Amino acid sequence: MKKSLSKAIVLLLALTMVMSLTACGNKADKDTSTSNAGGKTEETSSEPVEISYATFMVGAHTSAAAEAEVISAFNKKYEGKYKVVVEELPSDNAFVDKMKVLASSKTLPDVLIGKNGIRELAIDNGQAVNIKPFLDEDAEWMKFVGEDAMNYNMEEDGSVYSVSNQRQNIGYFYNKEMFEKAGVTPAKTWDEFMSNNAKLKKAGFTPLALMTGENAWTTNLWLAAMIGTDGAEGNAFMNTSYPTNYSNSSVIKALEMIQTCLKEYTTPDAVGALYANAANNFEQGNVAMIANGPWMCPDFTDETKSIPGFGDKVGVALYPEDGLVSQFEVGYILCTNGKSKEEQKGALEFLKFKTGEYAQSVFLEKAGVLPLTDNVKLSDEYKAANPILTDLINLSGSAKYTFQNIDNTAFTAIVDETAVRYPELAYDEITPKEFADKLTKVAEQSKK
Repeated sequence: MKKSLSKAIVLLLALTMVMSLTACGNKADKDTSTSNAGGKTEETSSEPVEISYATFMVGAHTSAAAEAEVISAFNKKYEGKYKVVVEELPSDNAFVDKMKVLASSKTLPDVLIGKNGIRELAIDNGQAVNIKPFLDEDAEWMKFVGEDAMNYNMEEDGSVYSVSNQRQNIGYFYNKEMFEKAGVTPAKTWDEFMSNNAKLKKAGFTPLALMTGENAWTTNLWLAAMIGTDGAEGNAFMNTSYPTNYSNSSVIKALEMIQTCLKEYTTPDAVGALYANAANNFEQGNVAMIANGPWMCPDFTDETKSIPGFGDKVGVALYPEDGLVSQFEVGYILCTNGKSKEEQKGALEFLKFKTGEYAQSVFLEKAGVLPLTDNVKLSDEYKAANPILTDLINLSGSAKYTFQNIDNTAFTAIVDETAVRYPELAYDEITPKEFADKLTKVAEQSKK
């Protein structure tokens, strides 16, 4: 009896092992596949390769709809193979702050925008990938990136660590009704600009949508325009990467004008205001002018953001002295050094998709962002439906001075310093010369 029971137990154990092996075999069949043409078996997961990506283009951001559509299209195209996993950050500043923390621990997402010094941190920590070889070997991708955009982000040794998906031409928008009632037209000189401000104020209008919070975006665009149109010297300064001497006549003269504008020609909430405050002031018809890029155009006809009929009231102009911010963005970086080959391949595919023809077309249609090259065409229908953007494109051909904005040329600490010092400038707690000297000091410290 005891012997028979032992045999039964042995048979039961054997049966259990066979069933377990069969189950393991089935699981392996589910999770792996044979894919090598030479007969060698390579294990590949049946789950899609996840690509981490962080973005601030969410919520009320002007590019949120375009961003969501591009990511969704990529996930649909590569369903089952790759999947973009998105981390959403609520603002530019929140994005930059968090990415800098992640850079310090070498845990940046696979793909992200390298703005405000993030790219440099990724290069320094070894996560960033030199994408120049991939651009060289993919003629179709290069066709829509273009030589100019690639060269803009090229390092001295020929490496390219980022690629943009948009060209930026930035002038300023103005309220045509207010201009007409005040009897002014877009200024041709800075003296005329200040005179226009006085006339608009006298007519009962607040001239400028300025803000000093966050990165002081709208205020710094005016500052860059004032410097960049101040003859050859000022223009050279605004086309210099990481300048260290701000204590020059072009910067000081521009800060003198900005001080007057902050004190006399903007809204009471400008000091400390965020971009959203300045945009809202313009779109609600509270001010006459705002410096900003063409991505703002869709908002002018969006009645959740602008007053009804506002799109018909908006004109666009070059800065005085025929100036125009004209530049490429730092763009997207690939941070997959040290990752698996599948992760590297997937992230590269997403980078190409994010900066290729389809994405540029979506951002043009939904966000008013200009494509990198003329290979992405603007249809006649699109031009007819977007007259402000079309006017800006036409005006850009007559610009005498083109230059970059401060976010592109300066150390991040300089941008932060302007946000700190503008309130002091507005309240006469600091002179334009002292402001410029403080920027010089910060630039010299940042260079070390």
